[in-house]
Amino acid sequence: MKRRATTQGLTLIELLVAIALGLLVLLAATNLLISSSRSATDVQGRSELLEESQIAQNYMAAQIREAVYVFPAGTTITLGATGYTFKNPVTSNGTWVVGQADAPIVAFVRPPQLLPAGANTCASDVKYCYQFFAYYPVRRSVWTGSGGATSLNNPGIDTSNTDRWVLVEYRSNYASAPALSSLNVSGYSAASGSSGRLLLDYVQPQALALANTPPLFEVITPPAGTLQAPGNTSVTINLAVSRQTRGRAVTVPPRNATTTGPQSVTPLVVTPRNVGNLSP
Repeated sequence: MKRRATTQGLTLIELLVAIALGLLVLLAATNLLISSSRSATDVQGRSELLEESQIAQNYMAAQIREAVYVFPAGTTITLGATGYTFKNPVTSNGTWVVGQADAPIVAFVRPPQLLPAGANTCASDVKYCYQFFAYYPVRRSVWTGSGGATSLNNPGIDTSNTDRWVLVEYRSNYASAPALSSLNVSGYSAASGSSGRLLLDYVQPQALALANTPPLFEVITPPAGTLQAPGNTSVTINLAVSRQTRGRAVTVPPRNATTTGPQSVTPLVVTPRNVGNLSP
């Protein structure tokens, strides 16, 4: 008579060990999935920031390149007394000083797109106007907060990035060509009745910059008494954008432990080609 083979099951200890090993494998796979998801989110976020910042930087460069006059460092620019679109991130008013790193501004005069002639004047079409331009940052919390921007000018509240800046474009028109003597002053007030519009979101504020990071705008003009010319006048746009996403900062340009201040921005040097063409 044949005996039946005895089939033994797993002991409790063996079962617990198998479960523990399975959990370790599952945990490793989960961590890998989370890491991959974060990396994909970072790549997508950085790609969006890069595209938007490049568009804004090239747009500003195109406008500055046409300038007939660039306000030099040390000039006090008054844009407006009230309104969220003027608010200096340091003083919270509408007064700015060219060359101030923690509240940077570049201001210039752009010639008409078309030369006025006959009935074609600034009063009939803005294309025939000389225009005052300024680019500067406003705190994101001010821009999107109560009493701030509305409609398409408002990128939306983002509680993780209230300390970031938005970059603003300000324009106002001159009824006729401004004289150089009216611009080359220590304090300049832009025409009233204008306001700023959103140009770029999530601009890195100076407070989050690395040591020795150049300011957002660097303006080089000749000494007092020397006329501006294409060879002695330039504006450098040192752009960096940063957004906090899921507890992680996504920056453009990207940073690592060895990144230095100058490497943490994307510089673009612009030489205005029309400076020196205004009447005294």
